[in-house]
Amino acid sequence: MYRQLTEQTERYIRSLYNQDDIAGELKRKLADLMARGEANADAACRALKLSRRTLQRRLKAEKTSFQKVLQEVREVLAVNYLSDARLKSLEIAMLLGYSNISTFTTAFKSWYDIPPAEYRQKILGV
Repeated sequence: MYRQLTEQTERYIRSLYNQDDIAGELKRKLADLMARGEANADAACRALKLSRRTLQRRLKAEKTSFQKVLQEVREVLAVNYLSDARLKSLEIAMLLGYSNISTFTTAFKSWYDIPPAEYRQKILGV
C-alpha cells in the first residue's frame, strides 16, 4: 500500500515541476512530507533549508501562505487517495495530516461541496 501511495504522491509532485516559485517548491516538499506523516511548517522549513520567517516572507511575496499551500496539496491528494478503493477514509485522513475523519470530512466538504464518502461512491461507482 505504501508503494501505491508513493506513486500517487510522485505523480502529483511531477505535475508541480512546472512551477519554479517557492510555492511550487513547497507543494513538492509537502506532498513528500505528507506521505511520511510530517506535513507541518517546521518539517517543510527543514526540507527547504529555510527559516520559518524566510519561508513566510517569500510566500507573502507570492501572495500566498503556508496554510493556503498546505490546503491546496491536501485538496489534490484527497481526490487522488479517494479514487483508490483500497484506502479507508481514516487512512486518507491520517495521510493528509488530519487527526480524525470528521475533520477531514468537514475540510473536504468545504472544498468540493460534497462529503468524501459520496464523492468516492460517484467516482468509483460503488
